[in-house]
Amino acid sequence: MNPREVALTCLIKLSTEDMSISSVVDDAFNRYTINIRDRRFINALVYGVTRWKQQLDWVLGQFVNPQFRLDSKHRAILRLGAFQLLHLDGIPPHAAINETVQLAKKNRKTVGFINAVLRSVQRNETELVYPSLDTHPIDHIAYSMSYPKWLVKRWIQSHGLPWTLAFCEASNKIAPLTLRVNTLNTNRDKLCETLKSYGLDPRVSTIAPDGIVIENNTFTPSSDKANQFQGKTLSDVINRHGVYIQDESAMLVSYLLMKDSPKLIVDLCAAPGGKTTHIASMIGDTGSVIATDISEKKLTMLRENCKRLSVQNIETQIIDATNPNLRFIKSADAVLIDAPCSGFGTLRRHPDIRWNKTAKQLQSLNDLQYILLVNAARHIKQGGILVYSTCSIEQTENEKIVHRFLSKYPMFIVEHAQECLPNIPQSAITPQGFLQTLPHEHGVDGTFAARLRRI
Repeated sequence: MNPREVALTCLIKLSTEDMSISSVVDDAFNRYTINIRDRRFINALVYGVTRWKQQLDWVLGQFVNPQFRLDSKHRAILRLGAFQLLHLDGIPPHAAINETVQLAKKNRKTVGFINAVLRSVQRNETELVYPSLDTHPIDHIAYSMSYPKWLVKRWIQSHGLPWTLAFCEASNKIAPLTLRVNTLNTNRDKLCETLKSYGLDPRVSTIAPDGIVIENNTFTPSSDKANQFQGKTLSDVINRHGVYIQDESAMLVSYLLMKDSPKLIVDLCAAPGGKTTHIASMIGDTGSVIATDISEKKLTMLRENCKRLSVQNIETQIIDATNPNLRFIKSADAVLIDAPCSGFGTLRRHPDIRWNKTAKQLQSLNDLQYILLVNAARHIKQGGILVYSTCSIEQTENEKIVHRFLSKYPMFIVEHAQECLPNIPQSAITPQGFLQTLPHEHGVDGTFAARLRRI
């Protein structure tokens, strides 16, 4: 199947169904036989159009009469064409237009319309003028960088204009592939050598001791390895027992739990198991992990990851942590709450998140996050550790949740994250001692974590 047709199918599904971008793309790859090169192109199109959707609509709006009604299919076709013209340098404009127009070939009138609009975009691209940053900063960032206005306004009010510009720019960049080495089965040097044998160019993470980074421009195998690599997908290379795909910042959270070498750790929101399996590999045969989540479906995913990684010291339980009766954690040395959150720290990897969240949803998440923290805290033994983490950059999900909690539960104190992570940049530790990474400052996803001890 033509890769642009596959991409169009994915984009239509995203606009009509409540599905994540990763699940939509994975579903398409499972349904159609697609080679490695086309998979990469489809990924670029679907993620790119989703990331730049608001900018693309603003550009197209300069050449389409606002009274003209576009259905989801033809709007998606126009976005596909405009994205290729504005953001994909490797495709000649005439090819981008001609191939995109063919997606609407069943309707001659529509073909002419789409062709005319895309050629207007091509001719006038350099003359487009966005709203002024000086006089209309929210509109400027929303349209030129493709973000919802309410989020841009929120970030400017919370952090200021320079921070917001830097964060939005960094969050529009395509994140590298980052791998966590499963130290139960291999080590970082051996895994790097394996990846090199497939023509990739890995480098060790400078922020995460177990991390490996592969930049996107190294996914094309070197010429002498091309024939060997073509028989494999990237998944074949990395879907092995020694590897877990995880951002460098997420790898840091486990170290906040492990400073005192706990013997029993409870992970209350464990699926799909990235942090859980990392903790289990760090404990090894000296301890164990109780991993809980709210459904069998979630725990099945976690168990599959445990099996692939040969992790055996994890016990799984279906538990709703919003239920205050969590007495089973009284024997735990440390408890992790990797709380459900907005995910705004992961916009590089999940561009659809920006369009799927509302201010009302953020408030609901805040209420949930606080409940999870309080329910766990009531049962933690004296001297026990509680680590609260999110993949968010929102203060209302991070510092403010912790400060609200501490004001009600003064028997807990903050233990400085620097003591657990001595080698990370000082700028990744807040004045209060919390971990907070940012894509524009540290080149990783936005992750927050607080280590709390009951005294």
